[in-house]
Amino acid sequence: MMKFLLDFLFRIFQLFTEPYFLLFLAIVIIVLLKRKNRLKNLRTGICISVVVVVIMIGNGFLGKLTSEYLQKSYLKTAEIKHSTSQNPVIVVLGGGVVDIDNTEKLHTMSYSRIVTAYQLYHEFRKNNEPCKILISGKGRGRISEAELFRENFKSMGVPDSDIIKEDKSMNTYQNAKFSDKILKQISPSSVYLVTSGFHMKRSVSLFQTFGLNPVPQASDFIDTEITIFPNSYNAAFTFVMLKEVLGIWQVQLYNSLGLNK
Repeated sequence: MMKFLLDFLFRIFQLFTEPYFLLFLAIVIIVLLKRKNRLKNLRTGICISVVVVVIMIGNGFLGKLTSEYLQKSYLKTAEIKHSTSQNPVIVVLGGGVVDIDNTEKLHTMSYSRIVTAYQLYHEFRKNNEPCKILISGKGRGRISEAELFRENFKSMGVPDSDIIKEDKSMNTYQNAKFSDKILKQISPSSVYLVTSGFHMKRSVSLFQTFGLNPVPQASDFIDTEITIFPNSYNAAFTFVMLKEVLGIWQVQLYNSLGLNK
């Protein structure tokens, strides 16, 4: 029950990272306070605060700070140490599916994860070292993300015997939870985690929650551009990254309360 309430609360908090919601909320509050002359200073303060927040989100300043916090640690991918990485497993997290004209395809950022995972896999295989790729993600379409990933890996020459599908997870928490069950059966010497840079910090935290200590392999990075005038590009990416920061806080809180396992 507590976890359900906290989940609902964090979903509400996510709205406050959305500039358009903040703008809408400010308008509503100002309209409600319009007839109260004594609250004129409060209305003015709300207007100024919202304008400042929207500008910081839209001009890329807040995005720059958030991008560094989320991704700086993963700019240099970890080196593969073949002597200590016998029987490794590369876990690839799904990046979403798009449906265009009833045709389901992987989201754009999923392909950077495929490329990174394949490069890592190839490094092991060219040295004749066994290696498995565990694809985690169900998605919300008719075909699971894991299956779409599998098709792409097979077209790149990865044999089906080296591909493991985890096609039940619907979010990052379930990615970690369901992957952990599979990994415990395999008992790999090391686990490499492939996902986007902005998504890595939360993903690593959740995998650590289940006793895993994956080696992060960030597949792509996002950033904002400092501009004089706010724009939708900066706002969109800042919104995505602020949601990740909130998600990290959520993981930390749930771990402290013992709600994640």
